Amino acid sequence: SKRLVFGKKPNSNENLIDVIPQWGINAGPYSQPRHNNIQLFFIVSAAHKKHTIPLLDMLRNGYYNFKGLSKYLGIQFTTAPGFSIVFADSNNPIPEIEEKLMSRSFDPGTKYFAIYLTPISKYAPQKEQRIIYYRIKELLLKWNITSQCIETDKMLRMLEDDRNVAEQNKMCPQTKYKKREGNFAYTLQNIAIAINAKLGGTPWRIAVPKYRELIVGVGAFRHNDTNTQYIGSAFSFDNTGAFNSFEYFQKDEIKELAGSIKDAIIQYKNAIQNPNRLIIHYYKEMREDQVEIIEDTLSKLNLDIPIFVVTINKTEAEDIIVFDDDFAEKMPYSGRYINLGNNTFLLCNNTRYEVDKSQRIESYPFPVKLKIKCPTDSTLLNQNTIQGLIDQVYQFSRIYWKSVKQQNLPVTIKYPEMVASIAPYFSNGSIPIGIGKDNLWFL
Repeated sequence: SKRLVFGKKPNSNENLIDVIPQWGINAGPYSQPRHNNIQLFFIVSAAHKKHTIPLLDMLRNGYYNFKGLSKYLGIQFTTAPGFSIVFADSNNPIPEIEEKLMSRSFDPGTKYFAIYLTPISKYAPQKEQRIIYYRIKELLLKWNITSQCIETDKMLRMLEDDRNVAEQNKMCPQTKYKKREGNFAYTLQNIAIAINAKLGGTPWRIAVPKYRELIVGVGAFRHNDTNTQYIGSAFSFDNTGAFNSFEYFQKDEIKELAGSIKDAIIQYKNAIQNPNRLIIHYYKEMREDQVEIIEDTLSKLNLDIPIFVVTINKTEAEDIIVFDDDFAEKMPYSGRYINLGNNTFLLCNNTRYEVDKSQRIESYPFPVKLKIKCPTDSTLLNQNTIQGLIDQVYQFSRIYWKSVKQQNLPVTIKYPEMVASIAPYFSNGSIPIGIGKDNLWFL
């Protein structure tokens, strides 16, 4: 279940299969972006303009274990000549950026991608600063430009730390005193896989045979900054983890959810054919009246397929804890699950793998709680089906393309929540039409 498919092995037509994304992705992506002519440009403050030169060199030629952006895209990229934007006002760069975008001449056969060296963090303490951060992303989306934001101060600190570690290692050449060098390489690796996914590529996929199955994940987010009640979005995937599209709605309303699931099925039918079954990953327990609304909506499509609902608790279960007494750190293997009865389960979704006993266990010590229902026919919930549904939740936590690190929640829940946390900052709380809903611009 942990196995993932990456790019081709060296001098081979076979795809590399690995368990650890951080290692496997060095073979290249499973598939390259859907665009052939990709041109990068920078958006940067005047004070930080000089830092674009070494950053571009790292993206082109690599940095320590980072193999260069083209390796992770599976395709070469170029820079857009004369396209980079330098702004003077770091507190509100939006007017300058917008003015310069209007003066640019866009080639319709080129996919432009912006690297934004932001002086403002999306976690800035002031609400006004956070809004500016997201409004720039919205502005670029209106121009159909996908972007990758890099916090400039954070990048400079990491590069300075790398230089200091390198100097210390020179002074202490003995192996046992050496520290790991080039940590910024792992940030660059995360940036590269996110860029690939934003451009429509697939960094890696789940190593399972493809079959006709539609998985729709629903997540929501309560937005305190904008005083917005729960807002949600629904994402659809196939069983390999390939992303299809998403819908976004501004309230936690079941009718919008039912409509988005209906749209996902129609798109799936148009692209392939009827799915054999529908699986809904939901962020909270679904009431009977809510299930009835979804069933009624789907009945109008004349589909005779089973529907499975997997409720995924967004918070780690801390009331019941699982221990492995045969392991010094007590954490069970990643992927183990425990039956609590009443179709409720604890899934250990951590980073303890048996492939390398020396690998450091990094995070997620607490299990995730799942509850499984089949509203169409409860007799279908046999042991094999339940194990397959739990397995799928686990697998979908391993195709998070914002980082090479294992996550404790599947992307079916995580991605919708990410969109729902960003969109309220946009004008009128809506996503610009130009960029579409078939790409992962929010990573």
